[in-house]
Amino acid sequence: MRHKKILIVTYYFPPSGGAGVQRCLKFVKYLPEFGWQPVVLTVKDADYPAYDESLLSEVPENVPVYRTKIFEPYQLYRRLTGKKAGEAMDIATLSRDSSQQRKWSERLAEFIRSTLFIPDARIGWKPYAVREGLEIIHKEKIDVILSSAPPYTCHLIGRALKLKTGLPWICDFRDSWVGWLSAAKRTGIPKWIELHQEHSVLRDADRILTVSPGVQEDLSGRHTKLLDQRWLQLPNGYDSHDFEGIEPYPNNNKLKITYTGSLYGNRNPANLLNALIELIREDERWNRYLRLKFVGRVAQPILEQFNQPEINGLIEYLPYVPHQESVRQLLSTDLALLIIDDAPANKGILTGKLYEYLGSRKPILALAPPGNAVDLIRELNAGFIAPPGDVKQIKTVLQEILDKWLNHQLNMESVNQKGIINLDRKNLTGQLGRIADELLADKKH
Repeated sequence: MRHKKILIVTYYFPPSGGAGVQRCLKFVKYLPEFGWQPVVLTVKDADYPAYDESLLSEVPENVPVYRTKIFEPYQLYRRLTGKKAGEAMDIATLSRDSSQQRKWSERLAEFIRSTLFIPDARIGWKPYAVREGLEIIHKEKIDVILSSAPPYTCHLIGRALKLKTGLPWICDFRDSWVGWLSAAKRTGIPKWIELHQEHSVLRDADRILTVSPGVQEDLSGRHTKLLDQRWLQLPNGYDSHDFEGIEPYPNNNKLKITYTGSLYGNRNPANLLNALIELIREDERWNRYLRLKFVGRVAQPILEQFNQPEINGLIEYLPYVPHQESVRQLLSTDLALLIIDDAPANKGILTGKLYEYLGSRKPILALAPPGNAVDLIRELNAGFIAPPGDVKQIKTVLQEILDKWLNHQLNMESVNQKGIINLDRKNLTGQLGRIADELLADKKH
């Protein structure tokens, strides 16, 4: 019997690093165990925000990976704004202060981004990807198509391939779309075009996957007539194999709090740092015991906050590291720090980082507003929660943490272990395999 084949259309794929690559990478890794042979359509020579060559080793040798040309506009952006080659454009764009935003070059670059590149700056990939995708579908005898976004150009590619071939198409949303957080803010005709793109994708998809209730609510709220049985939730997760065989660094009798990932714009630890400064002034034990570590890409305005004299000696910063080293840093900490800023759109955020924290079995310190992330942490009894804007409440939670740590009670003994196991990427990929099976069965009938 011929192996069933699924074409995965994704911009982020090794050697890309960062959080965006993990979901599709793990789909590719585990789908063969559920009767599906993945075939990948991705980009060649992409302008990724981060690179991690080590992730290439996780791609099974027998998985065909097709890489096509792409036109990326970031060289023009760098010339306009004076950004250096190699500077991550997502961090640079989302971290501009008010003086930068007043510069004509920044305003022009933002105008070009929001007016000409719809839905995003990867739209130059579409003609190459559609042409190559049709050849792949014929050559590999593909049964089902899956596109994963952002970037949302992936869904335009998936839709074009579905309309040209009639194959079942799964549309996977890691984030919502129009107006979502880091997406370009558009008005007038550009916004109308983007809304039309979003509507056509949701209308024509055979299954619509979202990583959280909040993402589904945001998407479907703009297209209420399209909400039906096609919509399913398939959360992010963690890969238990990522934690095997990794030895944590020795503990030097310090209370370690570690953040892994990117920090920019409103995703900012300022209130945590202010709370710590006040605690240090009130209790010298914080100077003696606390160590705060940030691992990943951090915008320059936030890096400058780390240099405040009261806390400078307590903070360690590691720029972007390979994923395995990021996991080792997590396994070496006492608390994993999660920061979600207090904005209405953020209630639906369930980042891949949160699931990796859960997989590390480390207590979480979540500075987050009410929403999906807080609900999950409470459901699993997996840590401590404080509103991100409430310095007084953050101080109270930190004091509770220090007391528990000093009494050797900072652990995950009461965590919902079964709930965490259900979030293993392998188990979640099994759900994707069953969704694809149902689509194939529907087509045959």
